[in-house]
Amino acid sequence: MTEPRRRVIVKASDVVVDYILELLLTGKLRVGDRIDLDALASELELSRVPIREALAQLERDGIVTTPHHRGAYVSAFDAGTVREAVELYALLNGLTTTRVAERRDKDVIRALEQLQSTIAATGELAEFETLAREFRRVINVAGSGPHLRALIRTFRGLLPAVSRIGMPRAMEKEKEYIAQELAAIRRGSAAAAARAAVEHIRYSGQCGIEELVRTGVLTAEDQATAPASTAHLLRIISSFEA
Repeated sequence: MTEPRRRVIVKASDVVVDYILELLLTGKLRVGDRIDLDALASELELSRVPIREALAQLERDGIVTTPHHRGAYVSAFDAGTVREAVELYALLNGLTTTRVAERRDKDVIRALEQLQSTIAATGELAEFETLAREFRRVINVAGSGPHLRALIRTFRGLLPAVSRIGMPRAMEKEKEYIAQELAAIRRGSAAAAARAAVEHIRYSGQCGIEELVRTGVLTAEDQATAPASTAHLLRIISSFEA
C-alpha cells in the first residue's frame, strides 16, 4: 500500500543546506572558502542550532569541512565526488523499484500511473520536479523498510540541487525514463524497472554535472576514474535480491 501524500514541512536546517548549496552551485562559494556563520545566521534570521545541523549534513556529503571546530570551509570536490553520490543513490533506488516490480501492488501502480500521466503532460520545470520527486517517493515508500528509507533520505541535499541545475536540458528525457520504469513495474519486470531507474538517475546527475563543469563550478573528472557501467550497478542490485 502507498502512504498518503503528506504535507511537506520544511526544516530550518534544510533551508540552510539549500542556501549554501545555491551559493556553491552558482559559483559564489568556491573550494577552500570559509563560510561566514554569523553572516549566514543574520541573512537567514536563524539561530546557530539549525546552521550546525545543516553543516553536519553537508559534511556527510563531503561538501563542507569543519577542522577542529575552527569554522566551516568548502571542501575540495569535483565531478567525480558528485558522481559517487549519484551512483549510490541510483543503487538504492534501483533496489526499491526492483521490489515494487516484483510485488506489483495494484494501489502502488495506480498511484504511479496518475503521477506519470501528469508528468507526461507538464511543461513546467518546477511542477515536473515536484511530480518526479513524488513518483520516486511512492516507489521508495512501497519498496523499502525504515532503515533503507532513512538511508535514501540522507541524499536530500546535494543531489536534488545538482539535478535541478541540469533539468532544463534533461526534463523530456527524464519523462521517457519514468514512463519506461512504470511500464516495467506494470509487467513485473524487476530487471527492466531497475535499469530504467538507474539510467534515469545517472542521466539526471550527468546533465547537472556537465552544466556545473561548463560554468566552472566543478572540475572535470579524471579519466582514470571512469564511472561504473550501468551493467555493473545492476549486478550489485541483483546480488541484494538473490
